Amino acid sequence: MKKYIHIFLNFFIRLAELKRKPSLNWAAKAILGAALATLLSSSFSLEIPVPALDTTLTLGGGDLFTFFVLLVIVLIMFGYTEYRDVREADDSILTIVRHMGLVDNEIDDLRSYLPKKLKRIRPQNFVMAYENSNKTSNIDDLNKQLEHICRIPIFLSDTGRASNNANKHIAYGGVAPVPMLAAAGHIISNMQNVYIGDWERQKKRWHFNSQFDDGEELVFHVDGDDNADAESVSLAVSFSIPVNIKCIHDEFSESPLHVVTLESGEHKYDRLCSEEKQDRLAITILEY
Repeated sequence: MKKYIHIFLNFFIRLAELKRKPSLNWAAKAILGAALATLLSSSFSLEIPVPALDTTLTLGGGDLFTFFVLLVIVLIMFGYTEYRDVREADDSILTIVRHMGLVDNEIDDLRSYLPKKLKRIRPQNFVMAYENSNKTSNIDDLNKQLEHICRIPIFLSDTGRASNNANKHIAYGGVAPVPMLAAAGHIISNMQNVYIGDWERQKKRWHFNSQFDDGEELVFHVDGDDNADAESVSLAVSFSIPVNIKCIHDEFSESPLHVVTLESGEHKYDRLCSEEKQDRLAITILEY
């Protein structure tokens, strides 16, 4: 029940934020609603006698002139917003970064799943493809991948300029070893207007983290002895798939191991499909 209450509250918070920054489309929709109400009222007439005042109230029965005026205004507003969106798309730059480092098997193009506001923009592609790189132990091959990742900012600066930074967008989709994803995240997270696509292995599709925060909390515990005098600690964050605790103990035997899991204790691929939830949990881990 707590989960659904949290989702419900987040829905209204997001709705309130939209109303606080109303767009021209919102205004057009409101006027369209008024126009339809005018049309509906013109189709019937209801008279209500009021004996105490010796009069009769008449509801409806209006003419269609007001409806047509409002309809013309709505069409003008929608036409203007469409024109403005097309102009903005023409002046925008979208870079799609495809980062493949595992088995690139039936993984769709990220472009087919872009948010609506990005679909008008003609994209340019930056592809990093290193199949089965998770099995690579050659340091030169790994350095080559890192050098490729570090070229992302250079590619962005060399492939065109928008009139302002607000019109530059990046869509990133990666299925690669965690260290390489972390390296790409370090580069891209410093940029603005970044959209992260997450590949759903079971449903075989990309999605963006647009779901509502369900309020789920984290659980922290120490696995083994908690040596307060240790010079370092190990942190195992386990959300999507279980972490091999034994391997961490074997590799970092001198460090106390702190394990972080979701309070449900479940490991699923769809537990972090909310940007708000990701930000909240990241802050919780940093504060810990």
